[in-house]
Amino acid sequence: MPKNFNEVANKEDEKNLGMNMQSGLYTYLLRKSSDYTVSVQDIDKTNALLKKNGIFEILDEQSSDEIAKILGVDAVIKCSYAYEKTGSEGVAIVKSLLIGFGTGKVATGELTMQINNAKDGGLLWRFYKQMNEDVMSSPSAMMERMMRKVGRNFPYEKD
Repeated sequence: MPKNFNEVANKEDEKNLGMNMQSGLYTYLLRKSSDYTVSVQDIDKTNALLKKNGIFEILDEQSSDEIAKILGVDAVIKCSYAYEKTGSEGVAIVKSLLIGFGTGKVATGELTMQINNAKDGGLLWRFYKQMNEDVMSSPSAMMERMMRKVGRNFPYEKD
């Protein structure tokens, strides 16, 4: 474990990152909603239904078809996002100055997104992307770049 690691604070950070990811994805898909043949349920409604049914904190224990039934939707979008700090900003700045631009990687993010149908939970679509955050970037900027990649690959785009 890293020096000064706090498990409670880490769990809270993970929860906040998950909520920010959900909000960011919804906002991005909503902005492009006129380009898609499907609509995405409001996240406030989604979270309220999940909490009302007592599964908000245990989603990983539920199948996609069970979640879809509770939400009253045709399909469920599931995402996992891993973010890892790989170096300090100070070291990254020095590397960028000495070696060249683009060598100052400070973090890595991995996004896996999938859409499962409501009927039987079958996988309809899966997307994976790994990106690096450099010293001139931020976690939110990296997430925005990932959402643009998702948008270009989202399977429900109008012809």
